[in-house]
Amino acid sequence: MAVVKKTVSISEDIYREAVGFSKNFSQTINQALKEFIKKKKREKLLSLAGSWEDFEEDGVEFVNRIREENKKASARRMKNWDT
Repeated sequence: MAVVKKTVSISEDIYREAVGFSKNFSQTINQALKEFIKKKKREKLLSLAGSWEDFEEDGVEFVNRIREENKKASARRMKNWDT
């Protein structure tokens, strides 16, 4: 795993409290950033909830249409393969 060194500015109170829980400050920051990223990804996914409402077909219809298109494309490829 590659390591990135960055200089950050944080309040002394937060630093002291964090060091009180863990003597490895880099590990503490790494864990905090992982949790932050996980939270932001979850928020992004939740913001997409209801996006299907803009589609005219439901999920099953969509999947069936895509499968049918794939079958047709595969048949065309096979036909061209034989010639």
